Amino acid sequence: MERASLGTLLISVAFLAMLACSIALVAGFFGTLHPAFDSFSHFRVHLAVLMALCALPLLATTFRLQAAVALLFAVAAFATTSGSLSFSRLWPVEAAYEAKNEDRAIYKLLQMNLRYDNPTPKKVLSLIGRTNPDVITLDEVSAMWATELGYISSAYPYRILCPYPNGIFGVALLSRRPFAAGTEARCERRGAMATATVDFGGIDVDVAAIHLSWPWPREQYWQIGELTEPLSALGETAIMAGDCNAAPWSAAVRRGA
Repeated sequence: MERASLGTLLISVAFLAMLACSIALVAGFFGTLHPAFDSFSHFRVHLAVLMALCALPLLATTFRLQAAVALLFAVAAFATTSGSLSFSRLWPVEAAYEAKNEDRAIYKLLQMNLRYDNPTPKKVLSLIGRTNPDVITLDEVSAMWATELGYISSAYPYRILCPYPNGIFGVALLSRRPFAAGTEARCERRGAMATATVDFGGIDVDVAAIHLSWPWPREQYWQIGELTEPLSALGETAIMAGDCNAAPWSAAVRRGA
């Protein structure tokens, strides 16, 4: 009797967990309606996997129909993220870009979230030295990092550092290439984004370094709203790099793009 009661309890718990995951998954697809819904979208992979795990044992119970539907929904939800996930450990990674004409100049951009209290800043500077990028976009530029980045000012003389109000989550844009004549690099409100027009061998390209806050209930939604105008002012060939603190499939990223 006790074993039967325990089995019933486990089935009920699995069903309720599956139901809760399905509600959260559905909410994540309506992120454009309210930022609270979009917060669920960032956990779409986790919720889909958890719902599938809850549904599998229920296929052998009276909830088999609901479990089958939930399993299909979990697979469909997971499929919406597959284009953004990295499966590099499963098969070789192909280069995202390969130069088609060796006679043309190739420029490199390095994007990093520095971690404001990184205990090994010299390793970061060493990485920059090894990769030798033309442009660097950085997040979590604290006062400590402002000092460290001063050591490479001769290599990257064209720069702008935008402090965040808390002195921790600032952004920076460093460049070997000069900023376009007649333009000025600028910091957007509260240091969430730095922009500059870089002269790449006579071709001017807008470059932006961005660092967004955490999703709702934090200020990410309102932050994107504040950046709408400067983002829309970027050229068609602009390059934006940074840490959006959001999943690629979220409404927040689509809104920023």
